[in-house]
Amino acid sequence: MGMGQGERASHYLTQKMEIINKLSANTETQCRFIHKREMKGLGRVLREREVLLNELAMLNKELASDQTWEYVSAAASMIRNITDKQQELLERSKQVLQEAVAEHALIATELKSSKIRRHVKNEYVNTWTMISRRRLLNVRG
Repeated sequence: MGMGQGERASHYLTQKMEIINKLSANTETQCRFIHKREMKGLGRVLREREVLLNELAMLNKELASDQTWEYVSAAASMIRNITDKQQELLERSKQVLQEAVAEHALIATELKSSKIRRHVKNEYVNTWTMISRRRLLNVRG
């Protein structure tokens, strides 16, 4: 015996809410990894996110294929909750993306100043050290 219209809708909507909650947790983990600059962990979290997004797309396809459940009154509050949670997730994801862009710019600046320091050290400090050593040798010689 198969699931009724309301049961199937409730099942899919419950699954959808679970995936959205997992995506929210995933987003917070991303944020931590971005600020700790843990690229290996960030890569893993992004791969997990891709799997969750694929699952969400499949669920959305299932829900879109039969929309008669939209008229089931029990589904209305679930749909509202899902819509609100999706909006929160979208806003937080945008914020984390902006934080990632800012962190990227900070890393680029740090690398640039590190390269400049290294260049100054190699080109000037080491050169003057060599010149002064030669002078000392010439004076002693």
